[in-house]
Amino acid sequence: MTRDPDTSEQQGDWRSRMTWPVVRIGLLLLAIWVLTLAVLAWSSLQAIDRYERHADEQVEERTRLVALMHATLVESELDAVDRDLRVIGERLVPRLGESPARIARAMESSLDANTLVHDLWLLGQGGSRLGKPLGARRGADDLDIEPGEEPFFRTHLEPQQGTAADEVFLSRPIDHGETRVVAMSRALRDEAGTFRGVLVAYIDLDALAALLARVTGGGRLAALLADRQGQTLLALGEADLSAKSLSDRLEADVGSPPFAGRFRLEADGREYQFALDQPEGWPLDVVAAEDRAPVVARLEENASYHHWRLLIWAVVSGALLFVVGWLFARRASALAQVADSERRLAESHRRNAAIIEAIPDLLFTMDADGRILDFEPGDGIPLLAEPEAFLGRTVEDVMPPELAEQTRAVIARTLASGEVQTYQYHLDFDGTRNYYEGRCSSLTEDSVLILIIDITARKRAENDLEWAATHDALTRLPNRRLFIDRLGRAVEAFHRYGGTGFCLLYLDLNGFKAINDRLGHAAGDRLLQQVADRLREQVRSADSVARLSGDEFVVIISRASRSDARVVIDKLREEIGRSYELDEGEARVSVSIGMACCPENGRSVEALMQSADDDMYRHKPDR
Repeated sequence: MTRDPDTSEQQGDWRSRMTWPVVRIGLLLLAIWVLTLAVLAWSSLQAIDRYERHADEQVEERTRLVALMHATLVESELDAVDRDLRVIGERLVPRLGESPARIARAMESSLDANTLVHDLWLLGQGGSRLGKPLGARRGADDLDIEPGEEPFFRTHLEPQQGTAADEVFLSRPIDHGETRVVAMSRALRDEAGTFRGVLVAYIDLDALAALLARVTGGGRLAALLADRQGQTLLALGEADLSAKSLSDRLEADVGSPPFAGRFRLEADGREYQFALDQPEGWPLDVVAAEDRAPVVARLEENASYHHWRLLIWAVVSGALLFVVGWLFARRASALAQVADSERRLAESHRRNAAIIEAIPDLLFTMDADGRILDFEPGDGIPLLAEPEAFLGRTVEDVMPPELAEQTRAVIARTLASGEVQTYQYHLDFDGTRNYYEGRCSSLTEDSVLILIIDITARKRAENDLEWAATHDALTRLPNRRLFIDRLGRAVEAFHRYGGTGFCLLYLDLNGFKAINDRLGHAAGDRLLQQVADRLREQVRSADSVARLSGDEFVVIISRASRSDARVVIDKLREEIGRSYELDEGEARVSVSIGMACCPENGRSVEALMQSADDDMYRHKPDR
């Protein structure tokens, strides 16, 4: 077997390269691998630490934000109730001498707009009325409360030293069955400062909790509202929070709210991130807490991800280090594959050249300046110059100016976008118009390939379809669709330019049905064709004739007055009334013509059509 001399030379070159100091290269690669592994390990630890700090900051910021929003919301709602108490108190003081029934009626509509207020009471100021409800919005028996013994009444009756006489008072929670309320009270005093009673608003804590729950949103967040004595007013969420469970933590924190921290529940050992804030002007604490278990799980997952990534990199890079050595042995095989690829590329080039020669369409290769670098003439597509005159010439040299400019623009768009651009143009040969479509695609950064296809047959078919859609096949006149379009254009032109208007004639043949019945439908069709020919002959080129349906025709007489239109009507009646020579015999018909002129009879398509139709029916002989 004879060995290819080129192959022998390649194998000898490969053996010579194997004499390199492979050991030194291997040690160098190993040192690079160890150093890279150490850098990646340090980077992973830094990423884990950054992620943990970021997660902790997010949780703390979230709890601080919820606590602030809750505190602001509670402050806003309580301030609103307090303002309402002041206003209602100022209205009720002048009426305190009236009967309880009249006072109760005056209070019935009070605070209806505030959904937090469960009830509103007015308590008496002395004698047998001391601490007794004088009036209530819902009824004094709605809540089972003895207000005379409650702090929210006694505080105003016996104000403490240093306490303002008109200071608002907020009580501890009051439980009444399933209803849990807190009382907000203000003393009523007349202009002389005399104590006249107490106005109490019972705030529904469940309604307040529902309002705060809209802010809390997700199930991971818990919230707590408590007074300064450690009494819990309401709690939201699944966490077992209470004011007492946080008291040690709150006392240990230095500084005034707002502040944040962490605590662990003794019941299940879960750790929570919390933030505390206070509504300004109210003796309340608002606490928002979030279970850190999901955060801890994410931190563990993130750390595991980085550890596994480092391990995978170590394994994969070690394997790659081993593969590098194996690649040296594959070098000779790779060189052989390169030679084989070059051979296959040459075969592919010959195959592509054969395909191009077999394509029946015209192919051009042009540069960015529109210079023809190469072309393949197509079968049946005439050239605008001799074949030898194309190469090296620009499109301006071998194409009409408009086509050359269009081709230049398409080349520029193709090179700019990198996408295939399609364009169409037409050329006239021997008095016949031919249509072509060009498809331009980029070959390199500054050259394109243009394929020219003859689409004359397709264009003619499209034109025939368009004509059939807008013309009557029997009379070859415009049909209703095209007529309505032309009438609309005439109306629009009158509105835009004014001047002399136009007239619309509506024609209906009389006696046509009898001809159909006597001579047959074929004779009727030929009669309609002759009527259409006579109509064409009697109108100007600027006018329009159309067949609407059956034996109905319309004519648009442009730039005409009513007197001009009557002249045309007389000519049409006379011409259409002449006899018709048909294969089946002689036939006669007459015509009823209605007229509508723009703008006298209408300024829209619908108005003109209706007016002309009505006028035509007035001229029908059988009316």
